[in-house]
This record gives sequence, structure tokens and C-alpha cells, in this order.
Amino acid sequence: MKNPKQEIIIAAYQQFKQLGFKGVTMDDIARATGVSKKTLYSLFADKDELVLESVKYMLNENQCMTDEAFKTSKNAVEEIIKILIIMEQMVRGMNLVCYQDLQRYYPDAYKFLSHHKETYLFDCISKNLKAGIEQGLYREDIDVDIISRFRMESALIVFQNNLFPQEKYSMVKVNTQIFSHYMYGIATLKGHKLIQAHLNKINKI
Repeated sequence: MKNPKQEIIIAAYQQFKQLGFKGVTMDDIARATGVSKKTLYSLFADKDELVLESVKYMLNENQCMTDEAFKTSKNAVEEIIKILIIMEQMVRGMNLVCYQDLQRYYPDAYKFLSHHKETYLFDCISKNLKAGIEQGLYREDIDVDIISRFRMESALIVFQNNLFPQEKYSMVKVNTQIFSHYMYGIATLKGHKLIQAHLNKINKI
């Protein structure tokens, strides 16, 4: 059972995801959660703390799903396909300004996100690449460090509104196209066939 503080964090995250971190006020959150501002401020020192907690919640949820994907996958390609699905779920309905808001207005939350990216995310990508190479599914000439960093940064391109304005492009489609380009770029012929087989299954659902 979730405690009241956790319920507020989840509700706030849903609002932030739709409207951006800057675009949602503590008044908005109080109304959405049915609590008074006094109660809100007794649980969170300020909006900065609530933004930080919502980012921690988002990353924790994503990490739990990612860990499960690695645990239950038979090979590196299955892992990466499951990660694609997780990423699609995360960006679906997300406002592009979210990432920009963190960079501009919420340094603590952005610092936490950056640390998560440089540690956990980088480690996941590296492990997947190493496993794929060992399994003959990814190319042997891949420099794991370079390609891990490339993938880590390319995952954020979807949030660049100057490249993919939200009124013109679907974030899910942009993410899928970028991810597919990465997958096919690292894979051997054997890996290509396995990727296509997994994608065909997804498209039939």
C-alpha cells in the first residue's frame, strides 16, 4: 500500500509528464491530490524537492522494469527489444519541455538524472553490448565504451524540440526510429534476423 507522500509523488509526476515541470504549480498539485497546501509543504520543503522526488520515482520505475527485462531475456537482442518497449511506455504522452525544464530550472533533479544516466544506464548498455558480442548477435568490431556513450546520448535526441517539434512528430515514433537505427547498426546478420523476428511479433500485437 502506498503512503500519502508516495501517492502525491506519483500524482505530481503524472502532471509534470503532461505539462512540464515548470508548468505545474504546487497549487495545481494540491488540487489534483485533494490535499491542502499546508499538508503539501509539510511533506515537501518546496517544489524543487517534489520535482526531485518525482524524477527519482520515474527512474526507479524504469530501473525496476529494465532489471526485470535483463533477468528474463534469453539473449541480448531480446533484452534490447524489451528496453525499446519500456522506453516507448516512458515517452508516450510526455511533454518535450520536461527535459529542458530540468536543465534550466531544477539543478538537483537534473544532476540526479545525469548521474543515473552516467552510471546505471551506461552500465546497462555496456552489459548488453558485451553479451551481444559474445553471443554472435552484435559485431565484434564494436568499441563498447564509445558505442555505449553514443547510445546514451542519442536516447535524448527525442527531447530536442528544435529537431522534432512535438506538433509535427510523435515522440514514440521518433524514439522507435532512432532505437531501430541503433539496433541494426550494432547487429550481425544473425542479430538482424532475430531483431526482425521480435519486431514482427510486436507489430502483430
